[in-house]
Amino acid sequence: MAEVARWLRRSRRLSGRTYAQLARATGFSTSRLHRAANGCPVPWPVVEAFARACGADVEEAKTVWLQAQVARPSGSSPAGRIRVDEISTFAELREAMRALRAEHDDPSLRDLERRAGTGMLPRTTLNEALRGTTRPRKEVVLTFVRALRVSEDAAKSWAAAWDRADQNHRAPQADRQILRVSPSPHLLRALSDIPMAEWNCFAELVDNALAAHASARGSRFAHPGDPLPVSIDFHEDADSPERNAVTIYDHGPGMDSESLLHALRIGWTGNKRQQRTLGLGFNIATCRLGFHVTVRTAQPDAAAWTVLTLDLRVLAHGANWRVPVNTEPKTMAGEHGTRITISDLRGRWPAGRQGQLRDKLGDIYSYLIREERLRLVVNGRAVSPRMPCIWGEDRSVPHRGGHVPARQSIDVTVATVHHCADCGHTCALEAERCNECHGRRLAPLAQRVWGWVGVQRYLHTTDYGIDFYRHGRKILTRDKSLFTWQGDMGDASLEYPVEVPGGKGRIVGEIHCDHMPVTVTKDSFVFDSAQWRTVVHTVRGQGPLSPLKSQKFGYPPNTSPLAVIYQAYRRNDPGLRYLIPGDGRRALHEGAAEWSRCFHRGLPEYQSDDIWYQAAADHETQRQG
Repeated sequence: MAEVARWLRRSRRLSGRTYAQLARATGFSTSRLHRAANGCPVPWPVVEAFARACGADVEEAKTVWLQAQVARPSGSSPAGRIRVDEISTFAELREAMRALRAEHDDPSLRDLERRAGTGMLPRTTLNEALRGTTRPRKEVVLTFVRALRVSEDAAKSWAAAWDRADQNHRAPQADRQILRVSPSPHLLRALSDIPMAEWNCFAELVDNALAAHASARGSRFAHPGDPLPVSIDFHEDADSPERNAVTIYDHGPGMDSESLLHALRIGWTGNKRQQRTLGLGFNIATCRLGFHVTVRTAQPDAAAWTVLTLDLRVLAHGANWRVPVNTEPKTMAGEHGTRITISDLRGRWPAGRQGQLRDKLGDIYSYLIREERLRLVVNGRAVSPRMPCIWGEDRSVPHRGGHVPARQSIDVTVATVHHCADCGHTCALEAERCNECHGRRLAPLAQRVWGWVGVQRYLHTTDYGIDFYRHGRKILTRDKSLFTWQGDMGDASLEYPVEVPGGKGRIVGEIHCDHMPVTVTKDSFVFDSAQWRTVVHTVRGQGPLSPLKSQKFGYPPNTSPLAVIYQAYRRNDPGLRYLIPGDGRRALHEGAAEWSRCFHRGLPEYQSDDIWYQAAADHETQRQG
């Protein structure tokens, strides 16, 4: 019945009616309506009357109620949706107390008075604490929860919740901040439908942490020599799936309350002139993962965490929601960073899916992790970088009277432009104002393409191609588009791989191009941009990779890094001529691929290329013998 309770609470909140007003409109007691909104089993007439009194859609209410009847196991008891750690106001505290009472079979006030002991919890006092509008005393709250037989650890959480509510209650009204957002319900539904892979949602939140860390360099909060620690922790409640949650916690510089409000406002307004660390990508990622988002952030010298909670179900109904920004005391002085908790998840994350996420993030952030600029952990296990299994820089093959190393380095500054500090766009170096926002805060920016193109130690049908990075994160993974030549007339011709065995390649690379514009989901570049055409020209040249084809179509010899590797290593014949392991009679493609799996498992003896090279050399010896 948790979904029914959520629906009822949301409907009441949107209607603005009190439980007393609903009781007069429905004919049911306020306690009966409270129990319905807190997850107790409730018959359809109560739900129907509740919905009509709120002016809500009765048919939608019936659908939700019927689904709950099917989903609720026989004899099960409801579980309220109580997030004690997220309570920050006395109104939330009272609602949680009512939910806790409902979870424990809704004992009467007289029964609770008896359980607490003579004079410890008078019925009138408890009734005021549960139903009133004044601040309940701390000892009343703790006596109440202990009367319901909660554990001492749980009682401490309730005590901490009261402290947070009291701190926010005492704060001067002028000092309390409000985030006003007015999103379109169509916008939120569209955000949740954007085809952004779930691993990419987590990557977006990691990117936010990296961006904040980078922007703080040079400040008193930054430690540029240390990797940024980011943890992703899943919490699963088998009894109450709506409590399933994931927390993304970065130990970066954190934000003050003003910066948090600013960052979230631009996420809803889409103001390009004020892009910071949170924006549309943050909204897409959180909408795709779950319905309830809590952001906690603090800088090292702040006395408390700044806390803000967004209920996306409420926002999706299109109401203007005034979201209070609260504070939460730190458990230890000097704590800092940003903690994003997403609960009421759209899907489950068992251990197997967590392992897949760990592997994917290890691939996407391979460069940053191995360069010790990021330390990423998923549920207590460190994310290992996916290392390229390539031939060493000292390996080469003979080609046209010389030797071609198995790795070709690239480092080219393709242009120097002006970068706008206000909106992030670039414009010509001679410009005095930004073409996009007309701002004047322009600074020279070198558009640099750097990295390498090389040769893998094994052939594979899919596991080859070039990785393209932006600010250390892979945007394109094992991309094969540069292996196809686009002619002047729009015709396309696949140039690699075309040798036997068919469809298997081994040319790989890592190209960094931080100036490249990307799509909002960061899984692709803007391919119709001049910047992308420049990157392609830098890596693979202008004409075909093949010398004969270049000559045929009137292009000069292609000496680009990719063309040099292609011309020297495109064939897969065994031996040292092309660095292919063999046994004296044939190529050992399957054996080389099996050794690569040992490499990726981290077995020490397979980390260097010695085993592959020896097999290629042995092929030459055995064939000659």
